Amino acid sequence: MKNIYDITFTELESFFLKNKQKKYRATQTFDWLYKQQVESFEKMKNLNSECISLLKENFYFPDLIMVNKQESIDGTVKYLYKLNDGNLIETVIMRQKYGNSICVTSQVGCNMGCLFCASGKLKKIRNLEAGEMIAQIIKSQKDFNERISHVVIMGIGEPFDNYDNTMRFLRNINDHKALEIGARHITVSTCGIVPKIKEFADENLQVNLAISLHASNDTIRSQIMPINRKYKIRDVIDAIKYYIN
Repeated sequence: MKNIYDITFTELESFFLKNKQKKYRATQTFDWLYKQQVESFEKMKNLNSECISLLKENFYFPDLIMVNKQESIDGTVKYLYKLNDGNLIETVIMRQKYGNSICVTSQVGCNMGCLFCASGKLKKIRNLEAGEMIAQIIKSQKDFNERISHVVIMGIGEPFDNYDNTMRFLRNINDHKALEIGARHITVSTCGIVPKIKEFADENLQVNLAISLHASNDTIRSQIMPINRKYKIRDVIDAIKYYIN
């Protein structure tokens, strides 16, 4: 079975057609998932019983249980979630003048080992699926009770170390049939995995890219960010120039 938030709209259309259902069932399902944000197939009231059975037999809603919630005086809200395998992740909503921004986690733990980062003290346990990243937005937005307009992938983990799931996540949340978050309202942050920066540049996405630099020379940066021992600052700058061009 597959996490329902992992599937793209075109994949869901193909799924229904393959199972001798009408193509428009994908539009109805996506409306329930992302506009109505129900978390049960039975609540999709304009789907017939055969469609609902098909969905239940092939897909599931991810378990994302709120373990803790902290609110600061500036309106920032931090959520601690437990995944279906028992691992814990954090998601943060920040109030901004331009709207509400959510900081999404992409991995359980992180292998990058940056000395200034709490996540770097945890070894990577696993990548998050795209659907688990989407679930963070849906669950948090429901509790926050206000629309999330901006997304930053700057939570636990290195997004480009979970590249394929991150790309699927970006395309799904940007899809006008899904969460419809504008590409220019989405930012991916990386510590500087040069080959992935270049690959990202060729994805034909208008998503923002942020680089965690933290030092202006290789000596200091290599001490606090192990990734710099492999990809020097000059390599990162060259990759950024490629991305901008």
